[in-house]
Amino acid sequence: AIPARRHRQLVLSLLPMALEAGVPALTALGATTVLSIPLAALCAASLPIAQARVVGLSVVSGCCALVFWIWALRNLKKHFDLGAITFTFAVASSAIGCWAGLGAGSLWSARLFRWAAPLSYAAVSVNYALGLIIIQKPWTLRVYMIVGIVWWLLAGILAREFASPLVSYLETLKHDGDLS
Repeated sequence: AIPARRHRQLVLSLLPMALEAGVPALTALGATTVLSIPLAALCAASLPIAQARVVGLSVVSGCCALVFWIWALRNLKKHFDLGAITFTFAVASSAIGCWAGLGAGSLWSARLFRWAAPLSYAAVSVNYALGLIIIQKPWTLRVYMIVGIVWWLLAGILAREFASPLVSYLETLKHDGDLS
């Protein structure tokens, strides 16, 4: 049997290999995405499809943005992290999407989401692309950055695609006099 002290040293010596840079972040992105989907489904369950899509996407992207915004803020203690800025806008855009999609917002908020979310999510992708250019090693961190670029670009594309029908729906309601 290995003495407890030696066992602890062995585990701690293996920990850096198990948590190569990028692996914790990639795990957090995957876990946050998967764990936020049921919350998104719950929030969007009783909504018409145009609203449900915006709310669902906004909940998932908002949860991910919030996790990584907090992570970026913690990084600021050690070094500058542009994510502290870009994720702020992603969180705000996601909140606007929830507001617009849940019916509490107006046509104006849906129109704002239609352009703000793709732009803010693209800014997050650009942030990851800059990191990819600057950081050459380790490869695991580069893989995380590539996944981040794709994840946020896809979120931006979906935001634009999902917001347009919501705006059209709300414009119809406004035209019919059902929306002020």
